[in-house]
Amino acid sequence: MWMVIEPGIVGKIGFNAASVGVCLNAIRARPISTALLPIHLLLRAALECPSVAAAIAAIEALGGAASSQHILIADRDGARGLELSPRGGVYLAPDADGLLVHTNHFLENTLVDEPPWLSGSPVRLARARELCGDVAREAREGGLGDVGAGVLRAQVFADTTNAPQAICCSSPDPKMTARIETLFNIVMAFETGREPAAEVVFGKPGSGEESDVYRMPW
Repeated sequence: MWMVIEPGIVGKIGFNAASVGVCLNAIRARPISTALLPIHLLLRAALECPSVAAAIAAIEALGGAASSQHILIADRDGARGLELSPRGGVYLAPDADGLLVHTNHFLENTLVDEPPWLSGSPVRLARARELCGDVAREAREGGLGDVGAGVLRAQVFADTTNAPQAICCSSPDPKMTARIETLFNIVMAFETGREPAAEVVFGKPGSGEESDVYRMPW
């Protein structure tokens, strides 16, 4: 199991030897429940599973999430978006192009009260869909060759449209009390017949100040 986490956190963004990987979008909504498990424990539970289906079953068996969060989970067979909340979850499927894009607001889960939080989230969602659609189209037309982590960093994750609340959040938003910015980027690859792998860059992709590319497993 390999993760990019803060010290002391048992589970967050990463993947396992069975090619099950998770990413996380924070969501701010009401209510929360002290009777259910924190999201980091559910992320760890998912990473201890051999497939997306098994991870969803494990999360359901544990009763769901104590707070509203979105987990993007994938394996070699595809991805699902888990819009989890104390009142229940909604599971998103990829679109016709095989893409599943999410930012910091719920798309289909209407079971909770979700007041306005990050005004840039819908803008980032639309921009991410546009950029990912462009990559998918260029890949179909043969113009990109292998769509690896480098292509995604350059064409999607380095985007600064609508800064400071961009896909690559280049600086904290002075209008917000919370300090929110891009700290790292990870791209995971799960392919049949290959071992799972990922590339990690610390800092803001495309800024010229990001780290070298680190490859996982370390």
